[in-house]
Formats: sequence, structure tokens, C-alpha cells
Amino acid sequence: MKKIIVTTFIFIFFYGCESFVENADSSVSYATDDEISSSENISFLVNGVLNDFSRAYGYVTLWADLLSDALVNDGRVQGSTDVRGEYLDNGLYDPTVGTYAPPYQAVAQVWRSATSLQSKLDDMDIDTSLKTEGYFTAYLYQGLSYYLLGTYYGRGPSYPSDGGATLNESSFILSSDLNSSALLYLDSAASYADDHQTRIIHSLMARIYLYSDDYPNAAQHALLGLQDGDAPFYAMPGLEDPWPNWYWYEAGNNRTRYTLASRFKHMLGEDFIDSNGNGVWDSTETFTDCAVLGADVGQGDGVYNSALEPEEAARIKVSAAPMSPETPYMRYYQIKYPDSDSPLNVISWQENHLMLAELALQGQSVGVNALDAVNAVRAAHGISNLVSVDLSTLLHERDKELFCQGQRIIDQNRHADLLSWHLGEGTTWHFLPVPYEEELANPNYP
Repeated sequence: MKKIIVTTFIFIFFYGCESFVENADSSVSYATDDEISSSENISFLVNGVLNDFSRAYGYVTLWADLLSDALVNDGRVQGSTDVRGEYLDNGLYDPTVGTYAPPYQAVAQVWRSATSLQSKLDDMDIDTSLKTEGYFTAYLYQGLSYYLLGTYYGRGPSYPSDGGATLNESSFILSSDLNSSALLYLDSAASYADDHQTRIIHSLMARIYLYSDDYPNAAQHALLGLQDGDAPFYAMPGLEDPWPNWYWYEAGNNRTRYTLASRFKHMLGEDFIDSNGNGVWDSTETFTDCAVLGADVGQGDGVYNSALEPEEAARIKVSAAPMSPETPYMRYYQIKYPDSDSPLNVISWQENHLMLAELALQGQSVGVNALDAVNAVRAAHGISNLVSVDLSTLLHERDKELFCQGQRIIDQNRHADLLSWHLGEGTTWHFLPVPYEEELANPNYP
């Protein structure tokens, strides 16, 4: 596995820097100010916010999974010709380099779109239903912008004491303030939410508190969060315009630039040719050697590895990646998102249940024991019950349930003692040089 040291990320806009998808159209069509100030065009602005968030969320979570031990960049996979991806795979991320700026820029664009929507609504006397939809969207996605910065871009080596980021060329914002702003905006969105949307907001707030190790507040909101059977909250476009599902585009059916860590395939078992049709591998039968468990680069172990958890095929969807000729092992990529327009799961009742389980293990009273909460999630996939659960087991369940959702790196930072990091011989890991004192002293940094 990889060791990830996420330093404080201070961001600058890089106008004219490399676009992640060349010749991509803007998520919001151009219109005059008078046109979009008309109440008839509130839906147009709402759709723009949804499109911008879909782009930003997929961008950030894909790169977060590559920085973690969920995805790897292996040059022997056809299509994996990406020096930047190799740096990210090795935990090196300098956000002040132009080619690394687009995910942050995408988050800032969400904030601008949502802020613009709110300002237009503040100046209009419009139909109640439009006002409700508009303000819910404006507050929710401003909150999610702060959440993305506070969670993915504000975690310094001594987080939360020295973490932070900037937003839209603002002064430096501490991670604690980013999280506080996210919670305030989400609370405001709740004033315009229906019952299902209210539960989504409580689950999102529970996640923020959980990631801040504030277990009592996390428990309070998780209890009011998404319930068994509730529909997930997705990042998906609000218009029919083309938009990139980044996992599909960079780590899926479109292109296998990034592939899955080997452990996912090892759970399912290596492939073999069942020559005699008995359903099990025999020593005379040919098998496909998967990369060594946890290895970033290339080798198998030359031994057939049977399935560790065969039932996980119900929720871990993988496909064999195209490998360079003469490669003696196989990589696999996700097909959780099989199409260009597959929606991205932001939060679900299953994640809320796993939060309840973790909070129960942390001694919080949440009305359910950890084992029952975990088994309810497994049952939703037709997977057999566990007989016991501890924090290590819970983290393993999160790894499987939330794979390709950008959550792994956060768990690795929260529980580095359990999700231990392993360095290759002679490998060193680099902190980015960040002068925290200078940043905090200069309110307009950078």
C-alpha cells in the first residue's frame, strides 16, 4: 500500500492551464445578465449548479482515490501513460502546479454558481416552488463546496491545527472554519428541504462531524439521516449536456488510465480456465495471475489465489484491463460506473448505517448496535451476515461499500494506526514545503 501525507493545500487559479478534457463545453451556456435574472430562468441556474457539482465531485474523488490505496497508476496497463497520475499514485500532489489545479478550480466554480444563484434569488419576487428549489440548491451546493475544501484540501500534516485552503482567491481559511461554513450552509438548505432531502442533509452533516472526530454531534445527525431503503444522493447533471463521469472517463470503460488496487480482485478470486468443469481450480488448469496484493507496480506471485470473499462480487464490480504484451500479470478496473452518464454516489443510507456502526463502536448511543448496522448493509447486497464487528472490520466494510467514492483516503488519515502504511525498500515520502506561519500572517495568501 501507499503512504499518503496530505499537506495543507493552498490554491491559485491558473488561467489557461491544461484542461482535463480537451474541447469540453462549459457546463452553463452563456446568457446575458438580464436573461438569467428572469424568474423563468431559475431552472437554468439550478441546472448549472448541478452540472458544475457533478464535474467537481467526480474530479476530486477520483484524484483522492488515486492518492489513497484504492487506485493505482501502472504503466503496463494500456492507456496508462500519465506522469501526473504516477506522481499522484505516489502521494505527491503540488496544487500550485498548473496541471494539478483543475479539481480545485472545479470546486470554486460550484461555489460561484451556487452563490450567483442565491444572489439572483435574493433580488427576485418569484413563485414559492421556484424559490424553494432555488434556495435549497444554492445553500446545499455552497455547503458542499466548503465540505470538499475542508475535507480534501484542508488537511495538513497536523490537521486540524494547521490545515486550510483558499476559495475563489479569498484569504486563507482554516479547516475548522471551512467545516463550520459547510455545516451552516447545509443547515440553511434544510429550511427548504423535503423529508428525504432533510435526511440527506443530516447524513452529510454527520459525515462532517465524524471526520472531525466530533462523535456526539455526528451521532445526533446520523440518527436523523438516511434510512434503510432511502434513495441515495447522487452527483448527476441537471441538463442533457455531455458531462464527464471521471471514473468512467479515466478509470473505467472509456480509458484505463488508473486501475483498482489488487485487493479488490483478490477478494473475488483470480480467473482460471475450468477445463474439467468441476467449478474449482486444479493445478493443471491455467489461471490469470493478478498483481501482488497491495503492489503498485508490477508483478504477480505466480500462485493461484482463490476468492477471499466471493460474495463481494455483488458490490465490487471489476473488469480486466488491457495490458501491454508479455505482461505476466493482470490489472482490473472498476465498472461500478459503466457509462459516461453514470451518476456518482455522494451519500447513501448504507454509508449512514456504517457511520452509525462506527459511532456505536466509539461508545455513542445511536439506537442500533454496530453488528446489526453492518449486517443491514451487507443484506442489501445479498451478502451473508458477520458474527462480530470491531473497528478494523468496520473499516474493511467501508472500503468495500464505498469503493470508488473518494472516501478511502479520509479513512486512511483518520485511522492510520489500523490502515497502516507500507513503504517499499528505499522509498521515501515527501512533504510539500508549506510555510504555515507565512500563510497565516498574510490574509491574502497566495
